[in-house]
Order: sequence, then C-alpha cells, then structure tokens
Amino acid sequence: MENAFRFRLKQNVIPAILYFTFLSGFFGSTLAYPKLSYLFAYRIFLAFLFFLIFIDLMLNGIELRSFLNFSTFFLIGWCAYSLLSFLWAQDIKSAVRDQVFLTINIFVILIFMYYSRYLRWDVFENIILISFIIHLVVGYLEVVTDKHLWTSKVPLYNLHRTPSTFFANPNDFATYLVLYSPFILGLAINKSRNNFFKKWAAFLSAVLAIPLLILTTSRANYIGFLIALFVYFLLAGKDQKKNLLYYAAIFLVFLMFIIGFRLDFGAFNKGIEMIKIQLSSLVDFSQTYLSSNVRRKLLVVYGLSFLYDYLFFGVGSGNSRVLMEKVKQYTVNVELHNWFLDVLVCYGTVVFILYLVWIFYLLYNLFKIREKNSTLSLPAISLMSSISAFFISSISSSKMIEMRVMWFIFALSLFVLTKSKEEKGEYWA
Repeated sequence: MENAFRFRLKQNVIPAILYFTFLSGFFGSTLAYPKLSYLFAYRIFLAFLFFLIFIDLMLNGIELRSFLNFSTFFLIGWCAYSLLSFLWAQDIKSAVRDQVFLTINIFVILIFMYYSRYLRWDVFENIILISFIIHLVVGYLEVVTDKHLWTSKVPLYNLHRTPSTFFANPNDFATYLVLYSPFILGLAINKSRNNFFKKWAAFLSAVLAIPLLILTTSRANYIGFLIALFVYFLLAGKDQKKNLLYYAAIFLVFLMFIIGFRLDFGAFNKGIEMIKIQLSSLVDFSQTYLSSNVRRKLLVVYGLSFLYDYLFFGVGSGNSRVLMEKVKQYTVNVELHNWFLDVLVCYGTVVFILYLVWIFYLLYNLFKIREKNSTLSLPAISLMSSISAFFISSISSSKMIEMRVMWFIFALSLFVLTKSKEEKGEYWA
C-alpha cells in the first residue's frame, strides 16, 4: 500500500498539480481576491507542489543522476552567487525580493527537469493553446470596451484601446504573445495530429494575435515577432514549410478580400501607420523631451557605470533599481528595461557570461533534437524560435525576473531536453 502511494504521488499527483501550476501561471494575480492579491492561484498551487515534492523526496529519496548536468550546476550556482551578493548589496529588502523570485523560478525549472519522465508534452501544449485563446478573448474585449482587469496598469498610463489582459502592462502582454506564438504555430502545422479543430483553433489564434500585438505598440516585440517567424521557418522541415506557406497563402487571400472590399473599415491602414510610427521612433534620440530611446540609452550607461563601480562583480541582487533611484532625474525610469543588462549589472560579468553560454547550450541541444526528427522536433523548433525572439523581446518589459512566462520557456526547454534523453535511456550532461 505504501509503495502504491509513493508510485501514485510521483506519477500522477505531482504531475497533475504541476499542470495546474503551469496553467495558473499564465493568469498571475488576477486569479485572486483583490484584497488578498498576494495570495493568487499560482502561488497556492506552487506551495502545494513544493509540499508534495518534499514528501516525495522524503519517501523516495533524490535521484542525483537527474541533476548531474551543466544546467543544474549553473542555475544553483547563480542562486548561490545571488545570495553571496547580499554581502555588498546596499538595500537588503530589494535583494531579498529578487532572491525569492530567482530561487522560486529556478526551482520550477529544476522540477520540470526532475519529473520529466512523468510529464507529457501534449498536455503542456494544450495548456498553452487554451491559455493563449483566453488571453486573446480578454485582449479583444479590452480593445472593444476600453475596460481592463483590476491588475492592469493601463488606466494609470492613460492609454486607450490598448490590451494588457492578465498582465500589468501592454509590454508584458506583447512579450507573452511573441514568446508563445511559435508553440501555436507548431500546433497548426503538426501533420502527425489529425485534430482538425485544434489545428484551426491554433491557426486562427496565431492570426488574431497579430492585431493585438500591433495595438500594444511594443516596438521590441514587433521585431521579436519577426525573428520568431523567421527562425521557425528556417528550422522547419520541408513538410512543415509547405504547411506554413499554405496557411500564409490562406491568410493573404483573406486579407486581400477584406481590404479589397473595405471590410476592415480602414483598420489595416491604421495598423500599418501605427507600426511605421513605432518603428521610426527607434531612431528618435531627441533630448529635448527625453524620448524613450534616450532614457533607455541612459539606463544602459548608468547601469554599466554602476557595474564598473562594483568591479564587475555586480551591484547585488535587486539593487540596480536602488542605485538608479539616485539618478532618476536623468533616466525617469529606475528599472533597466533590459533583462540581459539586468543580469549583467546585478550579478556581474561571470554570471552574465555563463548565462549566455547556458542559453546557447540549450539552443545547441534543442537543435540536435530537431535534427533527429523525433516526436519532440516540433517542440524543439518552437522553443528555439521563442528563445531567439527573447533576445530582443526581453528589452521591452521593465522587470522580467518576476515574469513567469519567461521562466516557463526555459523550464520547457529543460523538460524537452531531458525527455529526449530519457526516451533513449540516457542522461544528458
């Protein structure tokens, strides 16, 4: 009876709770009572998941071989160095805050890897599609009604008809659309699946995501989206390319029909004009009114100067914003608005270089899976496209360390890599 309980706990109960945790992570603090906004569904499921894993490890022990790889060593080392940086951090409260986010998100990544043999990609795929559709529905409701969820800060920015859905701002929502669009594309072109409804739901979702992305006016994510599409098409096999071209042709014919009969009521021209304005603003470095580009440039300059002052060891976990407060009259913003710069300034040169090495390490191993043409080839292509877009999209959001959808991409990457090795009875190094 005890053995049966241990088996069910690891094979059924923990995966089920992990799926719910993953699902609730896409909706953040909106799944909570406003007066207890810190106690939202994701945190409740995550706490329960940690509790069950603790029981599992007590009953069954830990399989060390599952953790003996570069990813584990780097992630745990990053977490340890972040703790060490408390010794020179100016603001311990900010350091603790970021340390909590970093530690929890790293644990989530390791959980995906450790329990990969009991998890199924198709379930993650369904969760991603369902979540994506819900986000699109809410996004279009926000555009039509100009009303937002209680967690959104769009009303504070005095923006109108701008979607943010379950995120705090349009930039975060745009980053989400870009990072998860490759998975939706993968569902649409997967020839091994004969689910007609799912394929067309995925195709329509991919198409309907484009107007919402344009309405976010997130310049970095415009470019990130194009990078994701380009990388996906580049990595796709011949049959997959044919499917992509087939869907693209359908989309273009439909678009020409709509525009030709003026059924879009001028929305297409307005969208093109909006994109032109946003992209042209990328070269606007006017200092008379501190344009966004100038502020971003100053954030980089001051961030690197702080890094230099701390001898390239990093200013300490969560302390970039504390130092930036001192020059706020020049930068306006206190967040670095660049995830890679955030990692460099807060954790130093060594962690930053290892972080880049780790990302390319993941890309290299995912590429090897894609080459083998296994059942995990399409997920690998989606992940590579998403990570490639992430290099640009990560510039958009002000602070990404607490953005679960970003950490989920890396968690899914490790899941796919580990799953691929386990299918052959191997452990990857």
